[in-house]
Order: sequence, then structure tokens, then C-alpha cells
Amino acid sequence: MIERLETDRLILRRPTPEDAAAYIAYYASNWRATHGPVMQADGARRRYQRILGHWEKNGYGRFVVELKEQPGAIGLVGPHWPDSYPEPELTGQLWTRDAVGNGYGLESVAAARAHAYSALGWTSAVTYIHAENTHAVRMARKLGARIDPTVHAPASLDGHDAWRHPSPEELSGTFVPSPARRKIAKPRKPAAPTLKTRRLTLRPYRIEDFEPYAAFLASDRARHIHGPHSIETAWQWFTNDIAHWSLFGYGGLMIEHKRRLIGQVAITSGYRFPEPVLGWFLFDGNEGKGFATEAGFALRNFAYESAGLETLVSYSAPENARSIAVSIRLGAVRDPQAQPPAMGDNSVAFRHPAPDSDGSPEAYA
Repeated sequence: MIERLETDRLILRRPTPEDAAAYIAYYASNWRATHGPVMQADGARRRYQRILGHWEKNGYGRFVVELKEQPGAIGLVGPHWPDSYPEPELTGQLWTRDAVGNGYGLESVAAARAHAYSALGWTSAVTYIHAENTHAVRMARKLGARIDPTVHAPASLDGHDAWRHPSPEELSGTFVPSPARRKIAKPRKPAAPTLKTRRLTLRPYRIEDFEPYAAFLASDRARHIHGPHSIETAWQWFTNDIAHWSLFGYGGLMIEHKRRLIGQVAITSGYRFPEPVLGWFLFDGNEGKGFATEAGFALRNFAYESAGLETLVSYSAPENARSIAVSIRLGAVRDPQAQPPAMGDNSVAFRHPAPDSDGSPEAYA
């Protein structure tokens, strides 16, 4: 029995009787009234007892969510299967308004779904969401869920739609279409690769990567790329990096070091840039270790060898000394003739060595 999960920022643990007070307070709060019916203390207490009983009966259930840096329950998330439900449900709720908008819901549900698929052996999951709960609907879409019109919500959930989550095969990229679909499928450009270096893994984006990606763009650390940015802009950039692989044969990859997500590297083009651009960013605490140089070198080599690119530029804000240093270590040189990006800023352009020149960095500083 697994009673505890951890993500980068959260702890998901088995509920205890002591958590009942926070649960009851949530159901009596004005925040609850914005997206569901409030409940008297006795009713909420009985419902909470059923949550504890589900664990006792089935050996699994929903987890209480806590911040690693600040003890105290902020929500409830995870798998459950009430007797009146036609199939298992993956559900989640955040108990205070302050907990919303930080990506905790998406991060916790993604972890709980992975647990249900890997540890519990689920092959599918639904989440029942009221049509007027726009926040939950947005999160379901970010998780890749879609309304399943073949499933009817339990009678106790009138007005709710069943949102079907991607299967484990779809999430892992091993889903095989039916023969009929294969016959009409059109050829596509190669999917995003996984690249290995001496210390790093550069891998395709996953939906759970969006939260740290958006958090970086919303922070002061994004000031050198016209930030901080809204979550809407972050989503546009995130999906744009992914779409590039189908459109151009290159795009964005997430950077992992010892299975820990540390940043992103991408080659992008399109209307914003006059030619393909190699860029990167690292999450806080990962600078100064040569990771950006190592990742940039790997993706550049891939683009030259597999995507047929013959040149690349990197743009840096004049005051961004770290970014400029990475470009120089990659063998790039200042190119005053390069066209500026469409944003019309004062970025400095660095031209990378061509595929047949010797531009390899000697070390990852």
C-alpha cells in the first residue's frame, strides 16, 4: 500500500482524522460556494469519514495535499471508486482560494494519475466536472482529458460531464491506432527525440512540465526574455515548442539531470524570428554548471545532422552576461548583420558555427 507521494513542490499523503477540520472548513467556505454547494459540518464530517473508510476498505484512496515548504493541508486529490460510480474516478479539490493559480492542482492530479496507472493498474480514468466549474475544466484540458459522451455521471452528480483522461499508452507515446486509422494516417515528421549527453537527458515535453515552465516565465528570472509573462503566454510558448516538431522537424526539449527537471532548450522559428534560433533557460539553482552549454551543443548537433539546418543564431539581451557566455562557449560569434527578432528589441545576435566548422566547446563550464 502506497500512502505517500511527492512532487517537486508537494506532498500527497494518506488522510488522517486530524485533517477533518480543514475539510469541514472548506465545505462551509465562501470559496467552496464559487464552484459547488456548501455543506453543514455534520454532513461534511460524514463525507470525510467515507474518505477514511475508502482507504480501509480498498487499500488506496484520495491523498491530502501539502506544500513541502509549509505544512498544512491545502486540498484533496487522487483515485477513488465509490460503490455508486460506474468506474474509478480521479478527483481533486483545493481547499483555499490562495492555493489556486499556483499550479498545485495540475501538479497533484498528474502525480495521482501516474500513481493510479502504475501502482493500482488502472487502464483509464474519468473525472466528473460540473459544466460551470471553468477552473476545473481548464485543468482537465491541460491534463489531456476530453469529455466522454458515452459515460453518464452518477445520479448524485447532476449537471456533471465525464472527462476521460488519456490512457497510460497514450501518455507514454506507445498508443497504436486501429488498422483502419493507420490506413488513412498521413506521413508526419519525426516525433521529438530523446537525446543523451554525458550528464543530461533532453526529452520531449510532458503535460506536467507546463507548471514549472509557466512558473519560470512568470518569475523575475524571465526578465531577459521580455518577462514576466502571463500563464496564457506561457501556454502559447509551450505548445508552440511542441508543434515545431511536426512543422519543422525541430523544436523544444526539456532538460533533466539525474531525473530532475532543470530547464528547457529549443530551436524555434516562424513569424517571430527571421531564421531558426537556438535558445534555452534553466530553473533557479542550476546555473553555472555548464548545463545550458551541454544541452545547446546536443540539440544543435541534432538539428544539423537530422533536421538539415546549416546555420543557427542565438539572441541575448545585452545585459544577460550568462546567456552571452553560453553562446561564446558554443562557438558562436557576434553577428551584427543578423536580422533582429520581430519583437523589435535590442537583442544581440550570435551566429553559431556551420555544421562543417570546428565550433565544439572544450568543456562544460
